[in-house]
Amino acid sequence: MRKSINIDRFCSLPVHAPGGVKQHAVLSAPWNFPAQLGSQAYLKAFALPEVQKSVLFIDFDNTISLGDVLDSVIEKFSRTRQWEYWQTEWREGRISTLECLRHQMGDLAVDEPTLRAFVRTIAIDPDFVRLQEWAAATGTEMLIVSDNFAPILDEILRHHNIVAPPVYANALAFADGHIIPSFPFRSPTCARCAHCKSVHFAQYEGYRTIYVGDGLSDTCPAMRADLVFAKDSLAAYLQAHGKSFVPFANLGEVVTSLGTGGSRVPGGLAARKSP
Repeated sequence: MRKSINIDRFCSLPVHAPGGVKQHAVLSAPWNFPAQLGSQAYLKAFALPEVQKSVLFIDFDNTISLGDVLDSVIEKFSRTRQWEYWQTEWREGRISTLECLRHQMGDLAVDEPTLRAFVRTIAIDPDFVRLQEWAAATGTEMLIVSDNFAPILDEILRHHNIVAPPVYANALAFADGHIIPSFPFRSPTCARCAHCKSVHFAQYEGYRTIYVGDGLSDTCPAMRADLVFAKDSLAAYLQAHGKSFVPFANLGEVVTSLGTGGSRVPGGLAARKSP
């Protein structure tokens, strides 16, 4: 007779049921298996993949901030009204975001202390802290990805006493009352965006990706993400292109939705997709 080893306790093993829902199968003791395999080797035969890690990418202007920060800066400190022309050219798709920002930032007349003082008046969504808490509690990595400029974002977050996650944004320098922009995350293969937000996905291969945003600079990463929260022009774009998303008005709704699996927001709005 073949010898066997008993596991004299209940074993609860996670299994994947139809539809991808993880359940637990309870195996009652004694559970017999060939002794020569050894318990560790045998259990390795039942090894399941680790729980998939998640990463959340979030836009800044009009997503974390209440309103568009960069638009406010440009309106406040532009020497002329020429910025409106460049904005229209960009919206109509006749110039890239990079071209638009170079023109608009080049027309600003502001020194660093004045700019920093101005952006400290910008309010942020009070539930951003709750979103950070949710990410920490669930082990979800979080990154801010923005077509704004890093010194502006850093000043706003510092003013609100936010311990910020990694921030990926455009760069700028100050010289004689002028701003000199630069774009370290520009894609070498796509001229559309000043900051290619999708480039940051590469370091999270195999992660479940969550994206939260509102505008045209968010379209490329949103189309790639597994779960998208969208509003305003981003929501309209995704609707037109048949990409599922969860509509939101504020980050409190995002936190609530994530707490219920990322499928619903208050008021019963399910994830939307074009027919």
